[in-house]
Amino acid sequence: MSLRRAPVWTGVVIGLLFGMVLVAGFLLVRDRTAAPPAAAVGAEAASAAVETPAADDTVATVVPAGDPIPADDGASIDAGRRNAIVRATERVAPAVVSINVVQHRTVTRSIAPRGFEFWERFYPGLFPRREFQQDLQSLGSGVIVGDEGYVITNAHVVDGGDEVIVTLNDGRQLDAEVLEAIGNWDLALLRIQGEDLPVAPMAEPGQELYIGEWAIAIGSPFGYLLADTQPTVTVGVISAVNRDIKQSGGDREYLGMIQTDAAINPGNSGGPLLNGRGEVIGINTFIFTESGGSIGLGFAVPIERAQWMIREVRQYGYFRRGYSGLTLQMLTPPLMNALGLEGEPRGFVVREVQEDSPAWKAGLRVYDVIRSIGGVELRDKATLDRLVYEATVGSRLEFEAEREGERITGAITLEEAPRTPR
Repeated sequence: MSLRRAPVWTGVVIGLLFGMVLVAGFLLVRDRTAAPPAAAVGAEAASAAVETPAADDTVATVVPAGDPIPADDGASIDAGRRNAIVRATERVAPAVVSINVVQHRTVTRSIAPRGFEFWERFYPGLFPRREFQQDLQSLGSGVIVGDEGYVITNAHVVDGGDEVIVTLNDGRQLDAEVLEAIGNWDLALLRIQGEDLPVAPMAEPGQELYIGEWAIAIGSPFGYLLADTQPTVTVGVISAVNRDIKQSGGDREYLGMIQTDAAINPGNSGGPLLNGRGEVIGINTFIFTESGGSIGLGFAVPIERAQWMIREVRQYGYFRRGYSGLTLQMLTPPLMNALGLEGEPRGFVVREVQEDSPAWKAGLRVYDVIRSIGGVELRDKATLDRLVYEATVGSRLEFEAEREGERITGAITLEEAPRTPR
């Protein structure tokens, strides 16, 4: 067996590698013992940044990640809290009022001795009767919208009331006069007398509403009961516009309504719905609910209708109802057969037209079939109702009709309807 020696250069390489490992270890130990902690470096850098003025003589502040927020930053947080919703509320809340409606009723009750009530049921008048007055109270909200002391609310809030009391944001209680009430719009205009009355700004007529923009509902349903008369505020968005709703089991239709998910609670009817600018865009009217509380389906009357009512009252002292002089009936297959008409049952037949009425002046006569109004085909009653819902005195309704197979056209200019006591 023979031994083989390793080459000389192999030892040299091993020596160099061992030396490099020793140098690297020495440098690592020196860095760990000489370098200050990272937190100290951050603090030193921050201090230098605070003490060194910038070129424009301002001080640049550096806040490293993880450091506490400086104490003086609370002012900027408070400024951010006063957002558009807060400012809109501050602008309008003083003009929101609580409305207490009192109905005086006379009640007659038998004074039959105890145990004889049974006989009174079968022999009315057998025992003497006594009359006494009973007061029924209901609550709602409203908003002051005019320097004259005008207050807008819902018609159903003041309907049947003998006494209306308005409680202001500052606690004052004032008697209110009902100037006008429009049932189909569910709007009422009240007037109060007082000094330094706050007034809420209304949105410009025709202002576009955006689906998804802020909607702020304000109401004051218990102002006269609470020591604190500040109104309540709820916030949501505009969910939809031009909603048409017919009350289940009732004959009232609400057309062209604003839908919002801002909570409208019982007693808030008549209060304002605001946009982010603090302008009244609607009057809160009703909600869809199964429990009595808000489920995010609230509806408001567009403020343009209230503005029309105010203009009419200012100029004429009351709201003038539009009048056409027409009585219409929707076409059905049996009615078409009776009239000898062919084709699709589309439109309304004139059942009655008052002589010298706007419809008579426009050329319409009994048995004419109106096919369209304003270029919109009359396919159902809802379409007709929607077309004339907001029509007022002076509105021009252009129509296309048919008479004995001949096409006729014209326009009905609505006049003031004969007034009847409210």
